[in-house]
Amino acid sequence: MGNEENKIFDNSGSRFRASGREALKENVALAFESARRAIAIYSPHLDPTQFNQSRVIDALATFCAGGRHNKVRILVDHGVETIRSNGRLTGLARRFSDFIDLHHLGEGISAPTDMFIVIDRDSYLHQPDNQKAECIVNFGASHEAGALAKRFEQLWERSEPVAGLHVLGLER
Repeated sequence: MGNEENKIFDNSGSRFRASGREALKENVALAFESARRAIAIYSPHLDPTQFNQSRVIDALATFCAGGRHNKVRILVDHGVETIRSNGRLTGLARRFSDFIDLHHLGEGISAPTDMFIVIDRDSYLHQPDNQKAECIVNFGASHEAGALAKRFEQLWERSEPVAGLHVLGLER
């Protein structure tokens, strides 16, 4: 844990680099806790140590229960693997099926290797290499968050709902 740290990049303190597994996990939870309207997540592999933890699940449940127009969209490369390795998140997606959509990339679509979360189109967490426990977090950066949101939308348009997520495999 000696390599866990946060470094501030600008004077406002809203943009910083988080390094290390614990710092990454903490900032994923903070991002979800700050959401008010929309959460968009893209990850080639949804790491259960980041997304299947109690604090993240509680934040997502609170978010979903907080407003009928709140929406969480999760996009992964391999949907079946995500369902298997993220039991708490899968259960939450089933319970809040009107608020949480889980999609995977269609066949033949090359998967980006970064992970990013866009919160309310004005904040983001971006992990340029999903194999390294380092990310950039920026709260209140609508331009950069907008660019990631646009990328997410382009991928989402070419994605498909994950089969097997909803009970009996029925899609909504």
